[in-house]
Amino acid sequence: MQVTISLLPVSLSLVQIPRSRLSQLSHPVLHHILQPSHTFLNITCNEIELSLFADQDILPSFEPIARKDRQRRQRSRSGSNSSRKSVDALEPIEISYEKWSVLQIDSHSDQLDKSGARINELSALLADAGISILYQSSYMCDFIFVKESRLPEALSILSEAGFDLYSPNSPPASPTAKVLTRANSPDRLPAPPSPRQKSQSPHAGQVNVLTSDLTCVGLADDGAEQWSLKIVKLIAFPDLIKPSPTHKDSTCYPTPITPSSSSSDGGSDTDEDGYFSHSPSNSSPVTSMSNASRSTSDLLSTTPTMSFKPPSKHLISPLTPLRIDTTPLPQPAPPPPPPVPFFSFTRTSEGSSLTTDVHLLTALFPSHERYLISGFDDEAEEGEEEDSERLFKCLQIDLRRFGLDKHGLVNRFSRVLEDAGINHMYSSTIKTANLLVEKKCALRAQALLRAC
Repeated sequence: MQVTISLLPVSLSLVQIPRSRLSQLSHPVLHHILQPSHTFLNITCNEIELSLFADQDILPSFEPIARKDRQRRQRSRSGSNSSRKSVDALEPIEISYEKWSVLQIDSHSDQLDKSGARINELSALLADAGISILYQSSYMCDFIFVKESRLPEALSILSEAGFDLYSPNSPPASPTAKVLTRANSPDRLPAPPSPRQKSQSPHAGQVNVLTSDLTCVGLADDGAEQWSLKIVKLIAFPDLIKPSPTHKDSTCYPTPITPSSSSSDGGSDTDEDGYFSHSPSNSSPVTSMSNASRSTSDLLSTTPTMSFKPPSKHLISPLTPLRIDTTPLPQPAPPPPPPVPFFSFTRTSEGSSLTTDVHLLTALFPSHERYLISGFDDEAEEGEEEDSERLFKCLQIDLRRFGLDKHGLVNRFSRVLEDAGINHMYSSTIKTANLLVEKKCALRAQALLRAC
């Protein structure tokens, strides 16, 4: 299979927004989605965060917010404990001011069955050299993010591995026109990376299988005005997306908890019903008042006769053990999962891609608008999710303790799955790794990643 690696003419900045603050900070994100053209834009969101990989012009939209977060934390250090706790509860947004370059990986194939092998091979080359990377899979092609300070070394390593460097439209000295291509695997394959220490592996609880059944599709270039508004709804107004009730699995879209929905009799959705739904009875306030106004004689007439018995000398006998109720108090219910546990949107001058829940996709793109997407599996729409090979699960790995300078993480996770014969795609955020595997392989992949 022919593989081409091109260096895109863009210098990226990275922005991280905690998922808990996305509803308040979605405006600057939407601003960049609605721009008419992009050299490169990626927005990937999971249960922990939303990460943006975009041109440097995104910084003015987020720098004032990041500055306020820093000032708030500085003031809290000299304040009271309560003020410090309130600031700690507000997760700050983060900006990576170091610039990143983008290498586009084209396999010249519409099939995703070899994506895991590509990730494993390319990431191994850079991991052995100690180069930290981020990786993004899409419907069109894949992308490797490398810090600009390590870019010349990365290009040299890929060239030595068998990729020929040429420049079709400009002198080779131009860094924006470099293209690396290789039609076949070289005779000398890169040596596998040395085993990492166990202490650097993710904790068992850090590898979570998210609830969504995912699918990856392409977006038509000539329909950008239509599907851009759908991406806006996906990011900022997911509660307005109503999946079809015919689908079997809708657990990842919890019904919003409203006062009316908590009524025990399942009555109407009026505000009045919601207001009085906390009452143990369905009687009106007037009826309750009339019941409460019954005379004392009526109550006494129905009360059984009781004889008086003087109290004992000791209310509690010293020989009787005191019984203490050790039943644990009920714990507050955990917050509901976000309506959209995972999605990844990529837009370039050559094409656009969207990975999201299959039920959300069918709700966003009804049958008369399917011309806007490509690669959609009709079996998923017909409710045959279990038999579809185009449905994936996302394995979310928490990497907050590592940071962006840790090298070899992409290759470690990819190598474990590839050695086990599990094909996969990969989506990096600033603080997580998200590996997309076939639905039938999700639990086995989770066990392998937890043990790696």
